[in-house]
Amino acid sequence: MADREKWARRGKRADQLIFAALLLLYSAMMLVFFYRQTIEYQGAYLSDMKAYILETKGLESGYEFPYRFFFWLSRIWTPVVSPEAAVAFSTMLLNSLSVVLLKYYFGRELKSYAKRQCVNWNFFWDSVVTALVFSLFFVSMYFGPKGEKIFGYDYIYRCSGILTPNPYWNATYLAVRPFSIVCFFLTAEMTQIYEKEIPVKKAVLLAVFSFLAAFTKPSFHFVLLPVVGVTLLYRLCSSRFANWKNTLLFGSCFLPSGFLLIYEFFGVFTGENTLGEETGIGFAMGKAWQIHSGNIPLSVMLALLFPFCVLALNFRQLKKNRQFRLAWELLAVGFLTFLFLYEKGFRLEHLNFSWGYMHGLFFVYALCGLMMLKNLMGWKPWIYKLFVLPELYLFLHHLRCGMEFFIYLFQGYNAGVF
Repeated sequence: MADREKWARRGKRADQLIFAALLLLYSAMMLVFFYRQTIEYQGAYLSDMKAYILETKGLESGYEFPYRFFFWLSRIWTPVVSPEAAVAFSTMLLNSLSVVLLKYYFGRELKSYAKRQCVNWNFFWDSVVTALVFSLFFVSMYFGPKGEKIFGYDYIYRCSGILTPNPYWNATYLAVRPFSIVCFFLTAEMTQIYEKEIPVKKAVLLAVFSFLAAFTKPSFHFVLLPVVGVTLLYRLCSSRFANWKNTLLFGSCFLPSGFLLIYEFFGVFTGENTLGEETGIGFAMGKAWQIHSGNIPLSVMLALLFPFCVLALNFRQLKKNRQFRLAWELLAVGFLTFLFLYEKGFRLEHLNFSWGYMHGLFFVYALCGLMMLKNLMGWKPWIYKLFVLPELYLFLHHLRCGMEFFIYLFQGYNAGVF
């Protein structure tokens, strides 16, 4: 027993060192990439970074940004570095924090699952979690080889209408992701227990991170709040209002971010933009999406081959696993808002209602990856584990596409969507 504990501690330290080394390498690479975006290195690397730099300087950017956290954070570094470097560093810092947080939540979830399944947790499983976490920050949509067409669409189609869980061309999406990760796992946990008890510490953390997420970019809350609202209302009616007190207490965790979203709505979707155009939210099926996609069902299929496979093989988990269900609920709401809503004015082509859909993509990929590891780890017989092979194959294929897509971006090519 003593030897086993000794090797377990050594394995844990080894995994921590490997994770730290990979995180350092990943962060350095991302810092170079984001800095190239801020200076539009060699006339390439087109992104929204120029607007973020102007906002960090306190100058007019031509856009409405009532969500200020990212710009305030960037201003902290401006006394010692240029505004361009400050924005790049803030983007890298928050993006790398997402990796750390996902590693923490995945490790905690899988260790608990391994204990329930009587599986010996060791260095191997630590390494698998580390590999999965870093992979999830590169997975992307499916597309064919460069220069070839798939279903009539060429190579560049991959980075417009299909969309990706990792849009590395948009800094504010990357900046909000660490807060959205905490909100996701806390929300999933609280929705399981709030009718019996509401832990004060977790409720406060949820309120704080929910506010920070909305104050960094409201896109995640465009999908989270409808899901939470419908869930609480359904349970309240199902219980015939027996749990009304705890429902109100849990719902109050989202009041600060809810009021902030109302303020941001009036700052972005009312009045006129800098070009004198009417701003607001329009309603029409596929009006924004079809600008970049000639076949929306095909775009969805190419974006979600791996998650659809995992869902088909683990459909029963939608009732049993709250995290898995929440991820798919977020994706469904993101899909519907992107399909039916659009932003009026010159930002119509920016597909700004796609961000909620891409948040849903990220969490569906994350939870499907987690489900894939649970299927490998569990007590089920080997014949059942053979069903993991198609999941693993599609995941690795999405990873290959994602790595190629990131290299494409790292070389300075335009993603086609800001």
